[in-house]
Amino acid sequence: MMNELDINLDNLDQAAMILLSMGEKGAAQVMAHLDRNDVQHLSHKMARLSSITQNEADFVIGRFFKRYQEQSGIARASRSYLQKTLDLALGDRVAKSLIDNIYGDEIKTLVKRLEWVDPKLLAREITNEHSQLQAVLLGLLPPESAAQVLSGLPEAGQDELLVRIAQLGELERGVVEELRHLVERCMLIAMEKSHTQVSGIRQVADILNRFEGNREQLMEMIKLHDKKLAGEVADNMFDFIILGRQKAETLQEIMALVPADTLALALKGIESDLKKTLLQALPKRMSSAIETQIEAIGTVPLSQATAARKDIMELAKQMMDEGQIELQLFEEQVVE
Repeated sequence: MMNELDINLDNLDQAAMILLSMGEKGAAQVMAHLDRNDVQHLSHKMARLSSITQNEADFVIGRFFKRYQEQSGIARASRSYLQKTLDLALGDRVAKSLIDNIYGDEIKTLVKRLEWVDPKLLAREITNEHSQLQAVLLGLLPPESAAQVLSGLPEAGQDELLVRIAQLGELERGVVEELRHLVERCMLIAMEKSHTQVSGIRQVADILNRFEGNREQLMEMIKLHDKKLAGEVADNMFDFIILGRQKAETLQEIMALVPADTLALALKGIESDLKKTLLQALPKRMSSAIETQIEAIGTVPLSQATAARKDIMELAKQMMDEGQIELQLFEEQVVE
């Protein structure tokens, strides 16, 4: 990206370029307000201006419109008006690129903020907006977010919205301003309704499962505070990680009932020691086959691996409830 130090044009050169971009009528109206000397100097520059690179043109005219926008003069200028004006000096391709930079980045930045808003909340807030504004918003959101918002809107109007999105073209400045107000309102409501929930019991269970000290002793201390609470923590400690604490015989009984594809998914991405412990509980040939399958399936979504681990733990807990196995939440204490 160019900056002022990169361009080799003085102020008169840049002014001449701006006037040329305005066309004959526009330039004549501006020069009517200049004194004789300025008109002579600018006319001289305009007649001899050459060897202007596309980057220089983009930078100079882009900076002009940015300053013009800061003075609010551009607020009422439509995109099509600016396109036609710049076409005269830069040609269609360069002018379109410049206009896209002026408007496009602003709109993308504006709507990107909504990616963090709950789609259900967003759908609820735009339900009563004009369908064209709804279409503009959905047309600018990432497809995944747009699909979720669309599913939260009344079914009767979903087909019409998709047709409107398909027909979208250039956005007038007025639509952009409406969109800005809508985004600001949605963000405000989202912040007001946002809340953070902490599952304290689950968090304690996860902490204990990863605690390097004497977990059992710590659990006994929790029981002294609240026996019911300790029981709920223990229920939440039936996490996949506890399989690494089980006896080999127990693991063998569990693994014998787990489908190979489920086990391969469950072992993707887990800590190496736990993976080694579980594989060692299998017959050598089966262990080798599972390792081969793990490599063969390649990268998988975390959600799939998590679901596979959950299935195995549900099976293990069911076997424990039916008295087939005994699961240990804590390592068995040893003496020397």
